[in-house]
Amino acid sequence: MSILVPIYNVENFFSRCLESLFSQTYPNIEYVFVNDCTPDNSMDVLHNFMEKYPQRANMVKIINNATNSGIAIVRNILLENATGDYILFVDSDDWIERDMVEQFVENVRHTDADIVGCDYYEDYPDKTVLIKQHYPADHTEAMKAMTLLKIKGVLWKLFIKHDVIVENNLSFYPEIHFGEDYIFCCKLFFYANTFSYVDKALYHYVQYNPNNYCSTNSDSRINSFAKAIQMVEIFYQENGVYDILNHELLQRKFLCKSSYALDKKKRNIKKWASYFPESNGMWRKMNYSIPNKMRFLLFEIMAKLF
Repeated sequence: MSILVPIYNVENFFSRCLESLFSQTYPNIEYVFVNDCTPDNSMDVLHNFMEKYPQRANMVKIINNATNSGIAIVRNILLENATGDYILFVDSDDWIERDMVEQFVENVRHTDADIVGCDYYEDYPDKTVLIKQHYPADHTEAMKAMTLLKIKGVLWKLFIKHDVIVENNLSFYPEIHFGEDYIFCCKLFFYANTFSYVDKALYHYVQYNPNNYCSTNSDSRINSFAKAIQMVEIFYQENGVYDILNHELLQRKFLCKSSYALDKKKRNIKKWASYFPESNGMWRKMNYSIPNKMRFLLFEIMAKLF
């Protein structure tokens, strides 16, 4: 199997990540790193850990980009250089439990699943929060869960059969700066046939690195994620599952723009109304629980619009 790691400006976090990767209890791991022109000493940290773990050093591939390319292109390069039968993405400012790979491998030995998921932790400076995930075995229900982000739309908690990616020519879009994982995951869940789950939190998602790839302003994030939703919608239309997943897509559209209505600091009713107007009334049909105070506010906004 292959662990795929992008490297950019993570010097202060990388040691903990590498310690967790190189101390895995499962022996047969290919490590693929892409240095996206990191401006700090992250590469020195990597080379020091290769000396610390010489038994892992001959399993390491390092690709050095000539120019800074961004996370989407980096992930495409990682995929191009991976040779394992299963792959696991790990962000270089996060870290994983020592038996994560072993837990996943043991699962696929019994299930031969295309995708195996797990729970995860969100790590803050003063606390760690367990985030449970539910991975339906039914294909349609799994696609619905991913579309609506009941399964968090990121790759780092998924153990993925490499053939599913290769055979369906899956890749990342460089023009999408936030939400590229969402597009990839929605397509991945469409093409995958079987799903499984390890009922443990195996990944630590670090929430206090200000220099990660996702650091951007709110308007840019919303705009980029709106584009990602539109691309998923087109994909579903082209592949005959739009009618099955339309209700989840409408909810996802509504939630994407909801901060423009519900967040006092960001409130901009014109922007809220202009993003995905077809989803404006979805708060009445949401699977999510919306407090009555928010419902009254949305009712007032809708009344003013009409």
